[in-house]
Order: sequence, then structure tokens, then C-alpha cells
Amino acid sequence: MDKDQLLKEMKQDMLRDILVAVKEIQLDESDEVCYVSLLGTDYEPVLGLITLGIKSYRDKMIQEEHPQALWYLWNSGEMPAAYQVGLEKVIPSFQEKQEKFVELIGDNEWEQYWEACQDVRFEVALQLNSLDWTEVLPVTPDFVLYSDWEALDVENGDLERSIPKEKLLLLRETGLI
Repeated sequence: MDKDQLLKEMKQDMLRDILVAVKEIQLDESDEVCYVSLLGTDYEPVLGLITLGIKSYRDKMIQEEHPQALWYLWNSGEMPAAYQVGLEKVIPSFQEKQEKFVELIGDNEWEQYWEACQDVRFEVALQLNSLDWTEVLPVTPDFVLYSDWEALDVENGDLERSIPKEKLLLLRETGLI
């Protein structure tokens, strides 16, 4: 299988099974989910961790008035590890596919394929944002999914390719972006 076909197959896996994967995360009875982040890394460029943003943690972050508030609020690494899952939890072959993909692209095509992996996460997040998540998780009214990576720059619009315009407007109105 070539790298483009493999990337397309992983995208279909994500669209089909992210909903299943998030159900693997144990929530407390009082938890509400304000976001699902789809993290890409240098080692897992298509999808590393899926992280649930928990409203009670976000509320604490807002109260702390962090100097880089938007970065802080949207940094999925600030959520406890208990709210993270890898897609391999429900699709054991996903990690193998991703490792094969990284091997196929090598160092020479890394930048080109990093962009392609970003595009996949943007597209998956945008499509999954159109679903009614209230049947899957207890979500806040401003709940969104987004593509996440180490250099995510919320202030310069990096969320805009993942989130539908009406949800972006709601986030702006509430001061979350």
C-alpha cells in the first residue's frame, strides 16, 4: 500500500472510531466535556492522543489568569492523562499503520506529509464537529473538536480549519478564543 492510500485509510479509521475511542475514557459523574483534541506529533503525525477537555479543569485555568491564557486553555497537555486515549485502544492496527506511514515518508518528504496529516486532522475534526455529541458524552454548549499539535497558535487562527464558523463565533463571544 502506498503512503497516500495508507493516509486515506487512517482517515477513515479516525472518522469511524474516534467516537468509540472517547467512550473508553472514564468520566466522573459531574464531568462535562468542552473539547476533544486530536493531537499530531513528530512520531505520530496522523494521530497520537485523543484528549478530552474537561470543563471543571478549564474553569480553573480561566480563574488562574495565565499570561498566555489562550495557549493554556487549548493546550491538551494541561488536561490530566486520565482523559486521554489512543485510537489503537479500539483499532489495534492503527499504530502499525501509522508506523508504516512514517517509515514510507522518511525524512525527505516529512514537511509535505506533515501538512497532509494536518489536513486529515482538520477534515476529521470538522466532520466530527457536525455530529450530535450529546449521545456520546456529556458536553458543554461550546463543545468542539480540533486538530492539536505542539506549535498550535490559537491567537493566530489555528483552530479555524477544525471548527465550523458558528462554533467559532460562540467561542469568540464567550472569550474562549
